[in-house]
Amino acid sequence: MQNPAPRQGLRSKAQHGSAALMQHVCKRIADGTWPAGYRLPAERDLVEQFGLARNTLRKVMDQLESEGLITRHVGRGTFVAESPPAASGAVESLLQRIHGASPAEVMELRLLIEPQFVELAATRASGRDLQQIAHCLLESEKAGTVLDFEYWDGMLHQAILSAAHNNLLIDLYDAINGVRKQPEWESLKQRSLTPERLARYRAQHRAIVDALRVRDADSASAAVRQHLLEVRNGMIGEP
Repeated sequence: MQNPAPRQGLRSKAQHGSAALMQHVCKRIADGTWPAGYRLPAERDLVEQFGLARNTLRKVMDQLESEGLITRHVGRGTFVAESPPAASGAVESLLQRIHGASPAEVMELRLLIEPQFVELAATRASGRDLQQIAHCLLESEKAGTVLDFEYWDGMLHQAILSAAHNNLLIDLYDAINGVRKQPEWESLKQRSLTPERLARYRAQHRAIVDALRVRDADSASAAVRQHLLEVRNGMIGEP
């Protein structure tokens, strides 16, 4: 029988590193060492400093982002969040409903809005935007695990959204994207990501990016819709 001690030791080390990173970031934000708008060190530097795997680091960053302490922007980095103004009751209620939405509701909303903002991205994307989109596509194709693919899949969609240069859409998508971090979503996504479906997702991503490169808004929008339908059907079946 295999001795579980080494595996338990690795898990304990990862948990210790995660807690140390969380404490490190929270302390510097709380005491003002890292003020609002401060850019956090790069992922590779934090990985080396705290001895964490990248997946573990990203989970810590996901938690910090969900608590409103940091914001992440594709191609720019991770920053200490600005202190948000107190939300009105209606706005707070809307945010609560978004974060409490089911995967089926989230996919319905994504099917309504993502083809539209991809059309905007096709006409507004700068050369730098297209480079960042291509980078996220490459990393998603290199991903060797479901967790890595899911991370770069999210970053790719966020990079495309950012290329639309509409701050209201970005804020709305950030709220919707928070649902992707919930356990129910992660469980559905991991169960649905068979090797065959993963290959189709990658081909669909390439079709979207190819259309964006040549500024073909109609083809980009159609490719995104096809991709989202595939994702929805894989996760929750036909509506």
